[in-house]
Amino acid sequence: MNINFNGKILPSNQAIFDSQNRAFLYGDALFETIRMSEGKIPFLENHVNRLLQGLHFFKYKVPKKFTPVFFIKEIKKIATGNTRIRITVFRSSGGLYTPQNNRPQFLISTSPLSSPHFSLNKKGLNVGIFDEIKLSCSPISNIKTGNSSPYILAGLNKKERNLDDVILLNDKNRISEASSSNIFFVKKNKIITPSLSEGCIAGTMRKTILEIATEKKYLIQEAPIKLTLLQKFEEIWLTNAISGIKWVAQIDQNTSLQSPNHAQIFIESLNKF
Repeated sequence: MNINFNGKILPSNQAIFDSQNRAFLYGDALFETIRMSEGKIPFLENHVNRLLQGLHFFKYKVPKKFTPVFFIKEIKKIATGNTRIRITVFRSSGGLYTPQNNRPQFLISTSPLSSPHFSLNKKGLNVGIFDEIKLSCSPISNIKTGNSSPYILAGLNKKERNLDDVILLNDKNRISEASSSNIFFVKKNKIITPSLSEGCIAGTMRKTILEIATEKKYLIQEAPIKLTLLQKFEEIWLTNAISGIKWVAQIDQNTSLQSPNHAQIFIESLNKF
């Protein structure tokens, strides 16, 4: 397995960073996790646009060449077939908290995926509430950065509790997202998801789900969601760029949900991209 480091193809086990790497020292990095299906990357433009927005937000000196065309060329140097792709962009070395150099460097790495298609989980997820660390309702929370401590703690918590996932709350004690996914709630023909002001990642799959919902004439609401509302929904989905949609069957052993009839409709649409 090879990696692409600033356009150079190297073995994945080759050392490429020194002790002054800013991603290592300060988490001064952004990343995108992308799905390639049968050599195609249908949502790449959304990923690149989000990456560029994050780079501009954190005041990187963004090269004009950082376009979807550029990244697909760099990805295809090392990726084929059905592949999970990670693009990590980090600031060049130099400085303490205040950088000396705002030029970005990039690393592309890959791992295989078993199927080219999105598919629903046969067994619904058993999910809990993680309230030890709260997400901030700030624009930084919408960006996929190298500062992932809340999600690491959430992942450890779900492992300790033998759960499939956990729901994270924001600093207003409302639902924000799951440990590696955005969250959607369905009732009849209405789809509800936390707004970006609620501290969740601006997910590329979240964006796509909202586009499909609009096309299929669902009523869409992006809004604050309190924990007390969980029992009012028919379906709950966790969504991300790799898994597509995963449906939740149970939350903390006291909220049981229906079969994912609406989710199946959306999965079929995703597989048409």
